[in-house]
Amino acid sequence: MVMNDIFACYHLPQEALDAHHSLQTLTFSLPKERAADQKTPSKVQLQVPVLTTAELEKVVQRIKQARSSYLARLSTGELVELIDEAVWKWLDSRYEWRQVAEEFLPVVTGYDREMIRLFLGRYLRRFRRESLLRIIDEDFPNPYVLDEFRPRRAGGMYRAYGPQLITHIFSGNVPVLPVWSIVAGLLLKSATIGKVSSSEPLFPVLFARTIAEIEPRVAETMAMLWWKGGDDELERAAFRQSEAVIAYGGQKTTQAIARKVPSGVRFVEHGHKVSFGVVTNEALQQTKVWDIARRAAEDVSWFDQQGCLSPHVFFVEEGGQISVKDFARILAQEMDRFERKMPRAVLSTAENQAIITKRSEAEFQSLHWGDTQISSGDELDAGADDHHPNDAETELHHSEQGTAWTVIYQANPSAFPFSVLNRMVTVVPIKCMEELTDRLKDVQHLLQTAGVACSPQKFHALIDILGRAGVNRISYLGEMSQPEPGWHHDGRFHLGELVRWCDVESTVERKMDELDPWRE
Repeated sequence: MVMNDIFACYHLPQEALDAHHSLQTLTFSLPKERAADQKTPSKVQLQVPVLTTAELEKVVQRIKQARSSYLARLSTGELVELIDEAVWKWLDSRYEWRQVAEEFLPVVTGYDREMIRLFLGRYLRRFRRESLLRIIDEDFPNPYVLDEFRPRRAGGMYRAYGPQLITHIFSGNVPVLPVWSIVAGLLLKSATIGKVSSSEPLFPVLFARTIAEIEPRVAETMAMLWWKGGDDELERAAFRQSEAVIAYGGQKTTQAIARKVPSGVRFVEHGHKVSFGVVTNEALQQTKVWDIARRAAEDVSWFDQQGCLSPHVFFVEEGGQISVKDFARILAQEMDRFERKMPRAVLSTAENQAIITKRSEAEFQSLHWGDTQISSGDELDAGADDHHPNDAETELHHSEQGTAWTVIYQANPSAFPFSVLNRMVTVVPIKCMEELTDRLKDVQHLLQTAGVACSPQKFHALIDILGRAGVNRISYLGEMSQPEPGWHHDGRFHLGELVRWCDVESTVERKMDELDPWRE
């Protein structure tokens, strides 16, 4: 289903939709080297409204009214069923909006078409009914507190109220991820203003349209809009009428937003974080190492490391059947294999130059140690120590042509080896797991996910080291980009952090009987 017309990329309540708005067109084009793919259009044009502050304020009032009259009166169970139905629609490859997403998102984001297709299914499956119930149960000991006052174990009663309005500032580095924030707002019975990203404005709009197909009255509580990032007037207008603001993005972006959020409005930021992998020596066996390397390569390559869940480095324990250097070489072959299957996005000149510079630094370090180890593509020969002497401090492996992928083996980095992203990763040998404590101490405030491949004998010791180091999520290698339902994003409750609690003390229950006119 190829569409060449301009696509209306916004969702507004009907009253606002009927009003006249100025419109702007956002144009996305595939680079020449990708334009030959006939399954994908070479250009996508998305039409977005340009709202004034007064128009945005009217939209806010409309969705808050719709929330009060309908959404706030729904039960949590009814909302779970609604979201579940929306997700099942998206899991059907024949669904209209799913087809639009698969056709347009490769052009809008630059990511591989097959990668987007697979991720849509894999990620959205995590929002089916059973998973939604787990998400709620994770934050609330009694999920009915979102619907009514419930008894407390300590006596009295309590209830949780979601914000009347949440403004979501979405990032565009990984498509589909905004669904988590949208779902959270719905489960809390909150009206939604979604400020879509200039680099990926499409998916939140399509998902809101699915909600409108199922229950238009709920869709009346949602608005998915584009405006230029940093527009002070529009952002302040949205923030001052919100009870909560959730922002995704880099440190500068979230700090700038924080300065605009009024006192008394809850601000939840999900800023820049880094992730890494750990491989213990039990995984470095002939029968297991290729699968471990394949999983590691997938974690690096999904969405070109643009998400906070993507690893920058793998710390690999020495002492296995396979050397850490050979693991780096095998990882390079798996990176090459993934690239052939799902090519990386075409980069800007600056992004390419950053990779070239990093490669040059690694090459210089190899020369400095008097043992240049550089291989590319099909030249890799894992285990061939006659070609790769074991005393090299640095080895560089990279794609045969261009900057598609890079693996650097570095024995003694002076600091945490941050990646410049776009499928560049460093392999660092460690003598034991306890060494991680020192390796991670300078980045403790930035840590997000650790992907691990370890034996059961080392499991408890390893997760304790990682937890104390600052990691807030530990997954198996190959699963880093797929967090489970209810995970504590950035180490915090998500739903629970947004609600307001009302406690009714036990004294009310005890004393009210004295005023009962039927009491004898």
